[in-house]
Amino acid sequence: MQIKDKKLILKKSLYYLFGFLPLIITLFIYPHIPKHVPSHYTAVGEIANWNSREQILIIPFLLAIFTYFKPKIFVENFKSKSEEKVSFYSTMLFILSIDLLSILELFTSFTGEDFLDKFNFYNLLSCIICFIFIFLGYTFSNCTRNSTFSIKIPMHLMDNDVWKKMHSNLGAYFVSSSIVFLPIGAICENHYIVFILMLEILFIIVVPIFVIYFYIRKHLKHKNF
Repeated sequence: MQIKDKKLILKKSLYYLFGFLPLIITLFIYPHIPKHVPSHYTAVGEIANWNSREQILIIPFLLAIFTYFKPKIFVENFKSKSEEKVSFYSTMLFILSIDLLSILELFTSFTGEDFLDKFNFYNLLSCIICFIFIFLGYTFSNCTRNSTFSIKIPMHLMDNDVWKKMHSNLGAYFVSSSIVFLPIGAICENHYIVFILMLEILFIIVVPIFVIYFYIRKHLKHKNF
């Protein structure tokens, strides 16, 4: 029992540490941040516009709010230990991805054009999207209805077998499509990376939404007959 309690405390500590770390770092170095920081980028990753440094606080504050109001992963009753691990690691991956974006924003605020000469923001964003959906796909393939990361569909609209099949197919789709886009997004340059990023959003995010919608409609139509 004590070992289980220690593991739970460790999980909570890591969760809140990485959830609040960007805000702590940003507030600590905020007086040293230049008054104007990059706010928009061109298709080739160059700075297109500058804005007030207050915008640096937006992502850390939003992440802190998410972290504070999302302790559900630690009180939820999971049916298996593997399910609990999948939910925890998926949540941590999301938080770490936002941490990385926040740290990157801090770097660009200090180094500006010098940093972007050697790095394209869109390449990182493309890779982060792929990593998030690889783990989300793995989560969907192993989740149950009480998972933190799952599609919440009422029982009267879809039974367990159909729900599980839909999540399994979506999980496989997320993983396979993300693996395909990951190396492409990492090596593309100039305007090609923006095109790849748009394809990612279309095929990994938008297409599954329509698939889920028609999947549910088809199931309900078949159920009514």
